[in-house]
Amino acid sequence: MRRILLRAARAVLAGALTWATVAVCHGLHSNRSIPSMLLLLEIVAVAAMGDWLLSVLTSGLASLAFSWYFIGGRFRITSPEGAITLSALVVTALTISHLSVRARRRTDEAVRRRVEMERLQRFGSILLAARTVSEAAAKATENVVSLFGLEGAVVRLWNGEEEVRFGEVSAESSTVELGHGSELILYGPQPSAEVRSALGHVIGLVLERARNTEEITRNEAAKRSEELRTTVLNALAHNFKTPLTSIKAAASMLRGSREIPTAHGRELVAVIDEEADRLERLIDESLDLARIESHRASPQLELCSIGDIVNAVTSRVGRYLGNRELAVSIPRELPLVSGDRFLFEQMLMQVVDNAWKYSKPGARIEIAASESGDRILLTVRNEGSFIPDDEKERIFAKFYRGTVNHSHVEGTGLGLAIAKSIAEAHGGSVSVNSEPEGPAFEFSLPAEVMGD
Repeated sequence: MRRILLRAARAVLAGALTWATVAVCHGLHSNRSIPSMLLLLEIVAVAAMGDWLLSVLTSGLASLAFSWYFIGGRFRITSPEGAITLSALVVTALTISHLSVRARRRTDEAVRRRVEMERLQRFGSILLAARTVSEAAAKATENVVSLFGLEGAVVRLWNGEEEVRFGEVSAESSTVELGHGSELILYGPQPSAEVRSALGHVIGLVLERARNTEEITRNEAAKRSEELRTTVLNALAHNFKTPLTSIKAAASMLRGSREIPTAHGRELVAVIDEEADRLERLIDESLDLARIESHRASPQLELCSIGDIVNAVTSRVGRYLGNRELAVSIPRELPLVSGDRFLFEQMLMQVVDNAWKYSKPGARIEIAASESGDRILLTVRNEGSFIPDDEKERIFAKFYRGTVNHSHVEGTGLGLAIAKSIAEAHGGSVSVNSEPEGPAFEFSLPAEVMGD
């Protein structure tokens, strides 16, 4: 209503001005060319305001006033001169009004673009200060609302796994893709398509930068943590082994001497000697586990042959498997596997050593491999032992030892846990199956697909 009243007031003022101009010129007995020129200037001035309807109305009133005072005192246009005058005034009004409106629109567009660029620049500088993905998403939603006059904004990260919102959620909205499954949803009066596209590029780049920064920070923290853990374990091992060596030496001397007269005393010395050996093995395997975990953090990826891995392991365990029958069945045409050969050898070594510990002298230990689809199945079987069904999952836990033959088998309960962690680190798995002859530990590893 206010705009309508303002336009009406302008129309009345413009009409009164043109009529007064013609009346004054008529009263001064001026030539027709003078009021015509004055009316044309007034129409141009009105047209420069950019309101074409007001310009046409002003030109019509000017023509009627000119016709009343200078063409027979009538409002009708009966002469060619009047028609030409009216036509010239109307064409001038429309032309000047159109040009003025277009110039004003271009000026407004230039101002709008300049303001948008300033806001985008400020928006980008604010987001660059973000160091994490969550911080970047929070800054993006808050500042896009405040800088671009929106009602609310939502950033959905990684296919909706995380959502950050700011402001009010209304019915009117638009969605901007940010890449990597993320998107920006804007609520309220929408900015231009160019601004939305620029916002998507800026926020997407900042989120990707923050994600890379977080990953680098996590990797660096994990590396430092691994170095610290290795240093601490090595220091503890040294501090443990120094007194342990003294205990072991003293126990061995007492055990070999005849100065302990009673059988009970000799039995206690034997217990000390055996437990010292067990504690030393526990320390050694804990250090092995730490080294293997450290190797997992930065594995040396290479194409490995299952046959070469099995040969390396069997040559290492051959010195104490003399009282066991070892059978190896590895096809030559097996595909290669991708991974760290050192870790693969440690994985197989732990299971073969476990098979040796829990089998009786003369028992058969078999290592076999086969191809199943895109997987390589590596199986270690041994005769004579038995694993209850309720222990098949627990035996892969750290420091867990089975209840069967627990007291007759030395160990720390770390071997199978090490083997499982290595298999899973390479995208594989390990399971145990009960067969009539004994347990079978089966590794499932992804086969390397070779190109043509």
